[in-house]
Amino acid sequence: MFSQAFVLTAYLARLSFAQYTLQDDYSGPNFLNGFTFFTDADPTEGYVDYVDGTSNGLFSQSGGSVTLSVDSSNIVSGRGRQSVRLTSKASYNHALVVIDVDHMPANICGVWPAFWSTGPDWPSNGEIDIIEGVNLQSTNKLTLHSDPGCTINGKDCQGSAGCSVDSGLYGDSINSAGGAIYALEWTSEGMSIWGWTGSDAPSDALSDAPDPSGWGTPTGSFPSGPGCDVDTFFKDQQLVFDTTFCGVWAGEVWADDPQCSSLAATCEEYVQNTPEAFTDAYWTINALKVYTNGDGSSSSGSITGSTGTTGNTGNTGSTDEEPSSQAVVEGAASDQSNAPPTTAVPPVEAPTTAVPQQANPVTTGRPVGGRLRGGGDWRGGRRGGRGAVRKEKRKLRVGGRHLKHLIIESPDRDDGRGQSVIVDSAVPGLGEQVRS
Repeated sequence: MFSQAFVLTAYLARLSFAQYTLQDDYSGPNFLNGFTFFTDADPTEGYVDYVDGTSNGLFSQSGGSVTLSVDSSNIVSGRGRQSVRLTSKASYNHALVVIDVDHMPANICGVWPAFWSTGPDWPSNGEIDIIEGVNLQSTNKLTLHSDPGCTINGKDCQGSAGCSVDSGLYGDSINSAGGAIYALEWTSEGMSIWGWTGSDAPSDALSDAPDPSGWGTPTGSFPSGPGCDVDTFFKDQQLVFDTTFCGVWAGEVWADDPQCSSLAATCEEYVQNTPEAFTDAYWTINALKVYTNGDGSSSSGSITGSTGTTGNTGNTGSTDEEPSSQAVVEGAASDQSNAPPTTAVPPVEAPTTAVPQQANPVTTGRPVGGRLRGGGDWRGGRRGGRGAVRKEKRKLRVGGRHLKHLIIESPDRDDGRGQSVIVDSAVPGLGEQVRS
């Protein structure tokens, strides 16, 4: 007990020594210089059609603010309701990230919005959820996701479940307060997240030289320590905005919410047929700034208009491929973790009696039915319409281990055959793709 208290006290005391200077300013017209649109199928299996928002009005700018919207006019089909997901070109190792949110998606059944960051090869380089929730959730869920071996605050941060602190403004509470400012400080000593209404935020939060040491007790703290060296488990983080629908979180808990489940039998049915429900499912961002200091923080690059020098400019638009040039800071690094992989992922060592392996193994990074943020798609079996995929869950014993076995059959496959994906819940990241 004493040692835990000592680690936490030392962490808070040492977290903010060095002075921060502005690295990247994504505010206003700089926003699209530093972000790209993700337009592939949703890795979290949401009922969403991610599009380039500049072509249909789902991305807009007014004055110094940026708005990210969803379609709230049409009954939908195919991949689902149109929305936008954006990923920063720059990636970071240690940084102070401060965002001024004027409005975020409201507490709406079926909606899953998030402002978060992720490293390559999820969950190998970690994920940090700064603002996130689903459906009618009223409190923010601050969460870290990591490879096995990271325990913080007595909680296992491994994989899709992660380690969470339920605290802070979210959804309606942000909007009714006229907005909020959130800040993430990430150093070798750990991570700390603050959330304030605009009137309560420190006066220097968005200044040229903010000083978190005077910001008081964080909304959520994740100190580095014997249970988890954050520099080992969290690297090359890219910033992400998205609003998805249903999927492996909002959809999975639909039946557990009496208010939402009374609206439709399934989350997808509600999202498909009730466009007017999503009028308030939008982000308006007044400012987003990333700062670095002398603690070894780095960045892969900077955007035009900020204080950095690399100068990645322009919007790559809608593409199924990764940007060919990406911005790393030790404040920034690059989005290889979010887009489905375009090359085979090296296989994880499998049990000695594993099922014969397909040429292009795919690691899913989660137990069946769990929550997935950054993993890849099912190579060669990308989904079409909602009815095009049938899933079956069953347990399988291989090499002395009980495995969860997910069979996916998709008539959209060119060869008309299904595929099987084995995920060992005891060894996250193990997934071997084989012919069914």
